[in-house]
Amino acid sequence: MKKAYLISLAFLLVFSSCATFNPSVMFRDHPDFHYDKFVTGPDSLYRLAENDILNVRILTNNGENLINVTGDVENTGSSESNNQFGGIPILVEFDGTSKLPLIGRVKLAGLTRREAEDKLQDLYKGQYKDPYVTITLSNRKVMVFPGANSNAKVVHFTSDNMNLLQALAEVGGISNTGRAKKVKLIRGDLKNPKVYRIDLSTLEGMKEADLALQSGDIIYVDPYEDPALIFGRNITPYLTAITSVAAVITSVALIIALTK
Repeated sequence: MKKAYLISLAFLLVFSSCATFNPSVMFRDHPDFHYDKFVTGPDSLYRLAENDILNVRILTNNGENLINVTGDVENTGSSESNNQFGGIPILVEFDGTSKLPLIGRVKLAGLTRREAEDKLQDLYKGQYKDPYVTITLSNRKVMVFPGANSNAKVVHFTSDNMNLLQALAEVGGISNTGRAKKVKLIRGDLKNPKVYRIDLSTLEGMKEADLALQSGDIIYVDPYEDPALIFGRNITPYLTAITSVAAVITSVALIIALTK
């Protein structure tokens, strides 16, 4: 009876909560959790976000004269090429705006790279003749958690529209303890994020993985939870404690018996 009672107590302690059962698992969801739907088409392109660093180049006369926001002016023979902007990167700040020479603050967050180029071209028409703007981006990164027993990594963009598969490839793919069937993409304000679920265990799910990542995205691969291994790992401390208590009781009983 005592042995049965101790075993029942151990089971009760181990299964008292999910967190106790496997406390290392992050970003748990409920069975009725509502995932967001993917948007395809132009809205799936990369959009400028806070903390992006832009390298802006402005060409006048439809490209005849080059003015580089992040470097020196390249003289192409025209008198207009004597203008020069400072040699510092342009940051998309916390409010989504960037401070640009001659035109001041401009809201750029939320625009695609092409939309931002077109917007700056229109704004610089008052300063230069037939301005032509090109933008390249740097400092874009995502966090990738490829599965249990693996290290999370910060992955910097390797292409203009980096997708989920490329980011996973940068960390060596899904770990052998990760579940390809349940990959979560967490995006936006962490207080109210959008959460997408992708099933990479099928070829059909690969189509959704082609969605362009946004700077600051979190890619989390749910770990495979083996009930037997988790049970064994979690019950061991309790069995050890029970064994230790039993050993102490036995020792005390033995000492009492010897002193009689």
